Amino acid sequence: MCAIAGILSWNKDNNSVVLKKMTETMAHRGPDAYGDWHNEVISLGHQRLSIQDTSVAANQPMHDFSGRYVIAFNGEIYNFQKLKKTLTQCGYQFKTHGDTEVILAAWNHWGVDALSYFEGMFAFALWDNHLKELYLVRDRFGEKPLYYFKLPNNGVVFASELKGLLKHPACPKSLNPNAISQFLSLNYILTEQCILEGVHKLAPANYMIFKENQEPITRPYWSLAESFHAPKWDLSEAELIEQFNELFTDTVKDCSLSDVPLGIFLSGGIDSSTIAASIKRASINEHLKAFTIGFTNKSYNELDKAKLVANNMQIKHLWEITTPENALFVKKIAENLDEPFADTSMIPMYTLASLARKNATVCLSGDGGDELFGGYETYRADILRNIFQYLPFKNLLSTLAGYAPVSHKKVSFDYKLKQFTKGLSLSPERAHYSWRTIFSDAEKKDILRNTHKNAVLNHDPFEVFSKFYDDVKSCNMLEQHFYVDLKTWMVDDILVKVDRISMMHSLEVRAPFLNHKLAEWAIRLPTKHKIHKLRTKYLLKKSQEKNLPNSVLYGKKEGFSSPVSEWMTRDIVDQIRDNTTICEWLDKDQISKLWKNHNEKIVDCSYKLFGLFCLSSWMNKFSEIEKQ
Repeated sequence: MCAIAGILSWNKDNNSVVLKKMTETMAHRGPDAYGDWHNEVISLGHQRLSIQDTSVAANQPMHDFSGRYVIAFNGEIYNFQKLKKTLTQCGYQFKTHGDTEVILAAWNHWGVDALSYFEGMFAFALWDNHLKELYLVRDRFGEKPLYYFKLPNNGVVFASELKGLLKHPACPKSLNPNAISQFLSLNYILTEQCILEGVHKLAPANYMIFKENQEPITRPYWSLAESFHAPKWDLSEAELIEQFNELFTDTVKDCSLSDVPLGIFLSGGIDSSTIAASIKRASINEHLKAFTIGFTNKSYNELDKAKLVANNMQIKHLWEITTPENALFVKKIAENLDEPFADTSMIPMYTLASLARKNATVCLSGDGGDELFGGYETYRADILRNIFQYLPFKNLLSTLAGYAPVSHKKVSFDYKLKQFTKGLSLSPERAHYSWRTIFSDAEKKDILRNTHKNAVLNHDPFEVFSKFYDDVKSCNMLEQHFYVDLKTWMVDDILVKVDRISMMHSLEVRAPFLNHKLAEWAIRLPTKHKIHKLRTKYLLKKSQEKNLPNSVLYGKKEGFSSPVSEWMTRDIVDQIRDNTTICEWLDKDQISKLWKNHNEKIVDCSYKLFGLFCLSSWMNKFSEIEKQ
């Protein structure tokens, strides 16, 4: 994995010193080598984490054999060896053994159509010396980030992280009320928005073209919605299982190519365990290690399941128990993320990445399995909502939910019940959105200070979800929910967390479930093979009955998060409370009420308080940057 940065200015005022500052700010993404390249209008910078072909010859920015193209590339092309074989047969010769040179040759051979051949995770900038145009490209699911802001006369400044952009003197510094509205609603910021107004993120499966005297053009090169509109597989369960096992094993093989030590995040859940089973079946890497984080709180702990899987697969297993961390530890993570972000699993993720990096440079993870195979509790809630909305006692259920005793256990019954009843009177789309909502519109109105209230409340984050629902409105409702989660929750929460936290430790993480060919196949599964009689991940679990213990396949799903409800009532409370009450956007008295309600177990406010803590931490850090 790497970091890229660049400045395209048709006014010929590029600054090599600024580019170097931008790039070196992201050295944690690629500590092995720094490189830059300049001509009269464009400068490209690169920090390299050496994975494929660790020699100096594979450093970047890299030119193709003809000298026409120059690339700064972040990511991995998993099928590069197959593409290299095809291109060699077409007469191309290669000086390196990595994937970057293959991208250049493929672009020389197919042009922008080369994107349809790439399987992997990537963000790259490619300059065409002949046509004097710049391409910015992002992978299909958005595993790798790419931030940018426009310069006058259709120029652009871009970087893998916002920290890099902020080193450019022209980078916008005003906070974006739309993004803050999204964060308060969701604890993350949606795809193309950025916490800074005027800064954007390139959407997944898109590329941009910058040319002198022309407005930049953004185009998609792949459509996730097309797979949802495609006919469903008309095959038996046995045939589908055979197809999946063959396709997934091939995918894991491709994702396991590495010239540096390889590991696996092993949670004890079905997704990572399925990867472990595929690795054993394919005899991929005899030196592979598995890494797990456990908790002292039993309702969060899946360590025993992970140990069982590692033992059955004969994989060397390394694990740690994470305990309630002090507020300074959490604050450090929140401050160093690109934008305000508050998924509680970022805390064990940080510890897991730290453990893994001591023993490996690349790790496989199970991300994407829940979205593709129907693994979330929210999907059960969607199905139950369709039943309960027609029952005469639904209003009574909502009333009784308000009297349920508050527990600080993981996703407790009272929390799920209250979240569920919120959606009973809403449309299916709004209900699904509400399952993950942190602050409602009314609650946002209370928590904001008057000086910022109107600017933030003018933006409804659901509008983004609504547009995605429109993409697949001809599909059944559950399929629509799957699609929206892939376009929002997975891109902007799960993948942001994995990328930013792992890159803090210079660790590359690969997600085999997000191979686009596998995803296209999984999307075409009939819904009954994903959720069957309220049983989630039906086909995925059936496919592994010969490989994994029943306790792993059919045990209670724990997920990967932190016991913040408990932590918020322990010794770190004072430190966190102090941090949340000094943010200029937030009302101090309303935050005090949240703390009171949480501590007295009137309402579980842990996700709200954790989000406000992360928002305040980020804003305080940003204020320090502005003063520099």
